[in-house]
Amino acid sequence: MKKILITIALLVVVLPTKAAENGLFELSGSNSGSSGWFLSSESKSAEQFDVWQIDSGYAYAVTDNTELYLSTRIKSGNESKATSRGLLSGVKYNLSPKISLKSAVTSETIERETVLGVEVSSQYEVNDRVNLHATVDYEALEQIYQLGIGFRF
Repeated sequence: MKKILITIALLVVVLPTKAAENGLFELSGSNSGSSGWFLSSESKSAEQFDVWQIDSGYAYAVTDNTELYLSTRIKSGNESKATSRGLLSGVKYNLSPKISLKSAVTSETIERETVLGVEVSSQYEVNDRVNLHATVDYEALEQIYQLGIGFRF
């Protein structure tokens, strides 16, 4: 299982990087200005307020509206939920300048047990500081629906 996840992660990172080095994405008119490292965090209030999720990784612009990304995820724990960590690999589509759709395959390790999952989320940017988002997260152990409001500072 670990070999499959490592292979997928390497393919998601290495193939686009090698293609970019050879100039293959320039033919499609890609905008490499949106590629780069990212860091995001959010409170998982559906579980409890003191549980936080932090994602960090790299997003690579394939076209002006499509990005491939690979990231790590850490969820803090509390007395009722264990701390977890994992990997995500996915695609982000910008349907318009204000609306985006993300899909990812996730791998999460909780107390030495690895669980695979699928996550789909959408985001609507109300203005430059406020956005609305919705997420559907499916894992073998649980299924989570989440609606929320985000604030950037």
